[in-house]
Amino acid sequence: MSRDLIARLNRVALVFAVLLLVTLGVVWARTRTRDRAPIVFKPSAYVMLSPPEGGVWPSGKREQWLVAVNLRCPHCQAHLHALAERIAGRSAPPALGAILVDQLERPDPSPDFHLPLAAGVWWDSTAVWRLQWQRAVYGETFRFGADGRFLGSTPTGVVPDSLGSRM
Repeated sequence: MSRDLIARLNRVALVFAVLLLVTLGVVWARTRTRDRAPIVFKPSAYVMLSPPEGGVWPSGKREQWLVAVNLRCPHCQAHLHALAERIAGRSAPPALGAILVDQLERPDPSPDFHLPLAAGVWWDSTAVWRLQWQRAVYGETFRFGADGRFLGSTPTGVVPDSLGSRM
């Protein structure tokens, strides 16, 4: 190959790489700056698979922690179990529960995580978690106050009220 042809191919490759990086940057910026809907857990938007304690949500007595669980993801299920173990010894533990996400069909029978889930198990049949809350990380824990008000969220492997400490 001639040097002229190699130089042209290098320029084309450089232009392609720059366009690719600019495109990725624009996509990233749009997703980061998009207004997210406030996170509100409305039981009527979900299918209750396992009732919360007392049959109502929120219980009005303690914080409610809901973990986004995909039934095909062993990591988020392990996080749910580790979180349950971590809070079990507390004198007033939060009510732990699960939101089944990215599950196209209703789980039948309802999944048994072999845990007491005082906040219940909910199926996100209309993709509220992904489309309205704009979330995509399995195992994320959502904290709600005793009144149902959203308090915050933490990634997999972090205890929500421990200032980011890893499990």
